[in-house]
Amino acid sequence: MGDFTSALGMLYWTIMIMVTITSVLGNGFIVFVNGDLWFQNRKMVLCDILLSALSTSRCLSQFVVLMNNGLQFVFSENHLNSYRHNVLFLVWFFSEIVSIWCNTWLNVFYCVKVTNFLSRPFLWVKTRINVLTLKLLGMSIVVSLIFSLPSAISYYDQKKWCNRTGRQTLNASQSKVCKDINTVFLLPQLCVFTINFIMNITASILLLISLWRHTRNLRNSGIGVKDLNTRGHVNVIKSLICYVFFYLLYYAGMIIYANHVTKLSEIAIIISDTLSSLFSLSHSIILILTNPKLRNWCAYMLNFRWRAS
Repeated sequence: MGDFTSALGMLYWTIMIMVTITSVLGNGFIVFVNGDLWFQNRKMVLCDILLSALSTSRCLSQFVVLMNNGLQFVFSENHLNSYRHNVLFLVWFFSEIVSIWCNTWLNVFYCVKVTNFLSRPFLWVKTRINVLTLKLLGMSIVVSLIFSLPSAISYYDQKKWCNRTGRQTLNASQSKVCKDINTVFLLPQLCVFTINFIMNITASILLLISLWRHTRNLRNSGIGVKDLNTRGHVNVIKSLICYVFFYLLYYAGMIIYANHVTKLSEIAIIISDTLSSLFSLSHSIILILTNPKLRNWCAYMLNFRWRAS
């Protein structure tokens, strides 16, 4: 998005800067709180490890997107074929892989911990989820990166050829040689996003079903709607529905991103980047509001600042 002087460009940059800064503050707050608790206790529970890794990778991803767009504004089209762009893309790609897998396994972790389905495979996983989660997270990231290696090798081989020829040949058999790095990595990105989408939606639906059943049982047992347990479950259901809504928007943004890569649409860039940043922001807010430690810290800091002012 290089045309900053246009009305569309100014709107894009205004939205991106506001959303990115707020998202970094939200995710940075999660990292700060968990880091402070780790420093005090010298240990961190699995949930906090996943939250910290997720928030750190999201902060890095947001910084890279903003930096890349800024460099594209300064250097225009020359930036897209530069070494800077390639390095930033690889850093973004790695941080995005880490963040989406952390997000997925965090969602699966919550689902397995909270839900109660009477089946042997599920009960087996439930008793071992604490041990399995980090191993599965590490394996998922490693496998995703290994799956992306052919694309990386293909791109840099093509890059060498393009540097030697200095131009793109018109020969039909060689017309795909000088590809943009976004195009080359499109297939592994879509595969990882799709796998995570299926896992996330499945875990969210199972969690919603379990919470809804439990809430219904509480109401049928004669406990009023104003009961704290019932209200707590209802609030979690609302938060989960919000998460699913923004996650669907995020996945839609990834599809639009794929369309941008193939058709180079300026509108697609705006929508894709905005939806991605919006999901990072909204999810960090949901995590803070639904996590007692983070919520209490946030309330304490806001109250402290309000009194200080």
